[in-house]
Amino acid sequence: MNLLYLGLLLFVTLLTTLYLASSKAIFAFSDWTFHAARVEEIYLNLKSGSFFTFIAARTFHNTGAASFLFYPYIFFYPWAFLRFILSPVNTFYAWYALVTFATATISYFSMKAYSKKSLASFIFSLVYTFAPYRLYLGGAVFGEYLAVTFLPLLFLGIYEVLWGDKKKWYLLAISGALVAYAHILSVFLSLEFAVILFIIKLITSRGISKDRIKSLILSAGVCVFLVLPVIVPFFTDFIGQGLSSAKPSISYTMGPRYLLLNSFSAQKGWKLSFMLMLTILTAWAFIKSRRNWIIYGLGLFACFLTTRYFPWKLTAGTPFEMVQLTARYLSYASLFLTILFALGSSSVLEEHVTGRKKLALSCSLAVFMALFSLSSLSVYRDTLKHVQDMPKTSANSIQPAPFKRLRDYNYYNQFNYKILFGAFDYMPKSSLTSVQKQNSLLMHQAYLNGKTLTLSPLIKANQISYQVKSEKAADVDLPVIAYKHTTVSVNGQKHTFRRGNRGTVVVGLKRGQNTVTVGYKASPVFYLSIVISILSWLALLIYLVKFKAKYAQ
Repeated sequence: MNLLYLGLLLFVTLLTTLYLASSKAIFAFSDWTFHAARVEEIYLNLKSGSFFTFIAARTFHNTGAASFLFYPYIFFYPWAFLRFILSPVNTFYAWYALVTFATATISYFSMKAYSKKSLASFIFSLVYTFAPYRLYLGGAVFGEYLAVTFLPLLFLGIYEVLWGDKKKWYLLAISGALVAYAHILSVFLSLEFAVILFIIKLITSRGISKDRIKSLILSAGVCVFLVLPVIVPFFTDFIGQGLSSAKPSISYTMGPRYLLLNSFSAQKGWKLSFMLMLTILTAWAFIKSRRNWIIYGLGLFACFLTTRYFPWKLTAGTPFEMVQLTARYLSYASLFLTILFALGSSSVLEEHVTGRKKLALSCSLAVFMALFSLSSLSVYRDTLKHVQDMPKTSANSIQPAPFKRLRDYNYYNQFNYKILFGAFDYMPKSSLTSVQKQNSLLMHQAYLNGKTLTLSPLIKANQISYQVKSEKAADVDLPVIAYKHTTVSVNGQKHTFRRGNRGTVVVGLKRGQNTVTVGYKASPVFYLSIVISILSWLALLIYLVKFKAKYAQ
């Protein structure tokens, strides 16, 4: 049955993706330009023979922004590699299909391990993978979109360590690492629910055994080794460097009425599906086990967190403000409520369906979910028909990227606009103290001898060069961000520099024509962290092979 269900999941994945891809266009909204620029940088660096990307030399207006150091990007490599064989638009939809099918597959086998029921796992995978909020994320919010892929495995790992087979601690280590490589904020959100589950375990079981504590600590320790390349840059380049990050604030909450009524509409967005809303309204009537009551409570609590009725004002000045958008909790509400929906509906169906009828039922469910998803995506398709193409703009424009349509022929236009969200993330706080400073970076403005110069950068991977002519010895303030491990050379010779009041590279020049090159050289500790991480993954793989062999006996 596994092959049948996986085949049906692939069918729904391809059908929905082809429906979007047939538009031959992309709607560049929300975080699209931020992530598209990151992928473009990775692709161009790969094309020039550089595997690692540290700073934005070719995109982000050539400011040298280090979003790559502090925002994981490993799962964008498939997107970048596909660019070598496909057009820009088709590349995105191919990557979209890969992530969607990966989500469906991980969801299926995670639920199968939890419930031991194939039909329930199939239903869970369908409803979770093609949930309206996840479909919304797949249009532009790619960090969270990728993290959602691994949440079922993560909470399976938490369940195994706290209630199930504690010898499967590795599930928590692996899934935690995968979420961290996708979206750091999702790690924080997941920890909130992990702590709640731990407290519930202590209360319901009147404590927790030493063996389970050991498994929990082991999984956490191994997870840290697996994600060292994500953690290390924060210690080597972020802490104590006066850098900014995404602004911590609760900027939007929903009303219960909005969540309830919106969930019965067809289109994707900040909502639950009508199936999950019905689960909220009716699940209490058929829940019998304590375990399912816990899941139901977590689902309701996640919904409550999205609303303005949760006292979010009390979180001001605390790490909880990092959430920014409370709609993020919809991913967790979808996860917990879909478990109940899948268990309840599969139990009812299996009582009345056997043999060939079960096959017909599975196919019917796949078709229904495909049609439901196409209905959710139809608004996006309609938008693509009516929105205008993104026009050209100057290479150093300070105009924010508009919500416009991208096609293959105008795909590169987006990179000349100011990135709407995230253009100045992870820059020195001193560079953000005024709009004038921010715009000067975007417009490639340097300062020399009291004059403002507009320079044209010469670009290589992780490296930006400028030709600067000075009539006398003087300091030049370049429009490139200075980080702890930034490197500077003048006329091919390594040169000292300081950080200016814009947070940029300031270097002393001699009289005459100078070629100033600003680059980034990662700390040796970073490369060591990669080696340790790779060895940890290999060691874990060897352990799993031996564990499975021993388990099979």
